[in-house]
Amino acid sequence: MSEPTHNPADLVHRNELGYYEVTRKPTPEELRDYYAQRYYQENRSSYQPTYSADEREHIEGKLRLRHWVLTQLLNSVDSPSPARTFLDVGCGEGWALDYFQRQGWDVLGLDFSSFSLEQFHPGLRGRLRAGDLYEGLQELIAEGRQFDVLWLDNVLEHVLDPAELLRRCHALTRPGGVLLVDVPNDFSPLQQHLLSAGHIDRPFWVALPDHLSYFGAEGLRNLAAATGWRTAKTLGDQPIDLNLFNPATNYVMDRSLGKAAHQARLEQDNFLLRTAPLPAVAAYYEAMAGVGLGRSVVAFLQPE
Repeated sequence: MSEPTHNPADLVHRNELGYYEVTRKPTPEELRDYYAQRYYQENRSSYQPTYSADEREHIEGKLRLRHWVLTQLLNSVDSPSPARTFLDVGCGEGWALDYFQRQGWDVLGLDFSSFSLEQFHPGLRGRLRAGDLYEGLQELIAEGRQFDVLWLDNVLEHVLDPAELLRRCHALTRPGGVLLVDVPNDFSPLQQHLLSAGHIDRPFWVALPDHLSYFGAEGLRNLAAATGWRTAKTLGDQPIDLNLFNPATNYVMDRSLGKAAHQARLEQDNFLLRTAPLPAVAAYYEAMAGVGLGRSVVAFLQPE
């Protein structure tokens, strides 16, 4: 999987469901080798070797918020087991596995590699099945497993066949259960405006060869409907891209500004999650999603 040498936007197209995808995708073998051997080890992901106290608070705060939303969606559904069951597909460093295990949930993770999990949560290695995600999901389906919550956090944009991944997740979700999908908010009206107005000089959100699909709220909702899901709730997040209107904070045109923008984003989120009631914070981020803002889209899907 080699790096592109020309305008990356020329290598993607908008499909019939309204999201963008790479025109020439890698083979399954290329993708498997990339994630097993290069992605974490070469530090190509958003994962980091260490995290500051602010970053750890941010991770924990986002998990608390999502847990609150999940509780609202699950509270009318009885689980057949004493503990809620949780499957993290592409569990990475294991933050969500650790959080929900601390809540008393029965957790399981899937990932191409155990490398990142072992750096941060080695005690969860026994809760991980390493290998191809599609194969891992199919094995769980064959075992007759089902879960109250499935978790796809920054995974869907990386896979060759997002629709097939959502179909397999559907087979593993209990009636009334929830699939959380977190994807970057890409090709948004805000990004398109910033590019056309000259505030940025390139579609910085096109990240090849890592991201194979590019979703906004509409495209994700369309894909979900096409694979048997209804969208119960959608959240945005802190609208960091608004910094790009201001030359003094435009981290795309001046990369040296990125660290400060990221730190401000952490502090703003942490302030809200530390001081405001979770229902109010959820409503705030739901409004962000409603107007297309936020660097990410977080969809809570339930089986039709």
